[in-house]
Amino acid sequence: MDGSGLVSPERRFSFGVVWFLVLFCRTAEPAAAVEKSSELQNVRINQTLLTWSSAASDGRFSVEYRGSGFDSKWTPLDRCKQTRLTSCDVSAEQHREEFGCLRVRVADRRNGEKPVEACSREGHPCSPDVSLSVSPGSLTVLLHRNPPLHAEYANNFKHRITFRKEGEEPEEPVDEFASRDFDDLEAGQRYCVQVQFVLYGRNLLGPPSCEQCETIPASDPDPTVSKTTQIVVVSIVVSVIFLLVGFAYIHLFKSRKIKECLQPPYTIPGFFQDLPPVRDPAYLAVNPSEENYDVVSSVIPKQPRGV
Repeated sequence: MDGSGLVSPERRFSFGVVWFLVLFCRTAEPAAAVEKSSELQNVRINQTLLTWSSAASDGRFSVEYRGSGFDSKWTPLDRCKQTRLTSCDVSAEQHREEFGCLRVRVADRRNGEKPVEACSREGHPCSPDVSLSVSPGSLTVLLHRNPPLHAEYANNFKHRITFRKEGEEPEEPVDEFASRDFDDLEAGQRYCVQVQFVLYGRNLLGPPSCEQCETIPASDPDPTVSKTTQIVVVSIVVSVIFLLVGFAYIHLFKSRKIKECLQPPYTIPGFFQDLPPVRDPAYLAVNPSEENYDVVSSVIPKQPRGV
């Protein structure tokens, strides 16, 4: 054909493809933004109350629960289905489970979101009690026993620990009876831990603990100096304590004895020892300046009347 303004079918097809791609890119971006804004956050369960938050103001949320049995499956909770609320009471379902080991999750099904399982920070009978301790290059997951579950299941009952570096995918979970150390960690990096009860190595019990993260501190640049400083400080403190105790003991119980020991001995001057006996009257009249007096040699008592 000549160039009279007619467009060939091949060219019209190319224009159509380009126009479709432009429209797809313009519509896909707002859709992705809506899906991102409706992501669920802070999905928590405290005792029997499930709560969550969402950036979407027009969300329609559905809650599902799962028991502790091996054959249990996720079941929709009818009273909390397609709800606009951000909370749901699951007390009836939880009380039917032994030890209250009920798992719950929530999702906004309108946008095809993946359900988010609720975690427990505190106050749930079937969730691990976890605390973290960090030191240079190491993180320790401290696990506290759950007496009812340990008494019921003994060695078949463990803690499943999920460990990850912040911003990265979790490592392969590990099952432990008690606390677990993670070594050779990078200083200044944050590491996160989540723990959940597991039975027979495959059946998860109850809600997991909420994820906890800690920053690994830098190592001591000179451990020798630090250790020496600690020894000096401890020695000074111990010495001061001994001094205070000794001073208090002396002050309360030995002060009188010490005073007696420190007091000088009593001595009689030598000239007192050389003095003549007092009964020698002649020796007393040695000073001529003394007044004259008569020496009485004898005294005759006066006879009483009537004798």
